[in-house]
Amino acid sequence: MYDWNALWHEREAYRTGFDIHHNDANELADALRAKLIHPAAHPEEVAVYENDDRYILAGHAGGLQLLEVLKHGLFDITLRFVTEDEGQNVPLPYVEIHVDNLATEEQAVWRGEARLDDEGRIWVGKRTLDENVLPAMPFDELSFTDRTEFREALARVWHEDLPQLRPLIEAWFHHGGAAPAHEEPAHYGDADRVQQICDRYAEIVRREQALLSRQFSDDELRLIAGVIAGIHFDSAASCRGVWLAVEARIIDDELDQQFQIDSEALLGKLKNLSYAQEVALIEALSPLQA
Repeated sequence: MYDWNALWHEREAYRTGFDIHHNDANELADALRAKLIHPAAHPEEVAVYENDDRYILAGHAGGLQLLEVLKHGLFDITLRFVTEDEGQNVPLPYVEIHVDNLATEEQAVWRGEARLDDEGRIWVGKRTLDENVLPAMPFDELSFTDRTEFREALARVWHEDLPQLRPLIEAWFHHGGAAPAHEEPAHYGDADRVQQICDRYAEIVRREQALLSRQFSDDELRLIAGVIAGIHFDSAASCRGVWLAVEARIIDDELDQQFQIDSEALLGKLKNLSYAQEVALIEALSPLQA
């Protein structure tokens, strides 16, 4: 779930005062006409209330203050360049833009085939990166698709984040998805090159972990962590197929009953993970063995 205290501090400029006769952040449900979903354990923390379209954070900062956060504004956008078959019926490689909103329980995905034309221009869907024009991505299934802040965030992903993938996309096409047989393997002994690879790997993992933290519940993550704690991921290939290990432990030890989770739903989510997402999950839950 969200780090409510971090959200409180990040949006300081939007907080407003609230004129009441008492100073208890946990006693405002009636006054706010909202449900208390996260009580403040001590005065330094914020209490969180919820109604149909927003969260209301109450905290003490020079007196009692409130921060209202519209649920429609708590979306996350994840960009991926996909080079392996994930059963989506989209020609490889392709660009995937995933929108997730934990607050409204909405998710949507747009995928566009990536290709390189004879002039060396990269196309994604019906647009080239050089056009600097956002393609039609209606996201009609999202209730907030027409909100200005969402459209602006989507444009930033396309205009700022996607161009950073240009070297990766070009390399895929120049090598047909892999290094040609006649070429020697890349030399990774140079410290700067190694650092570059590590930085890119860390960024990929960070982005995938941000998405995964909203896909799985805390109990599901604890179950997965318990399963992979006893597994040694000695090679890159060994990171694939985490769901098989989880399924075996659920059958043998009934971990779904222990953690009170829906095993079918959990296994379904695990089976749909890409290789990068499985690595990110392993890094998050078993970092010393990944």
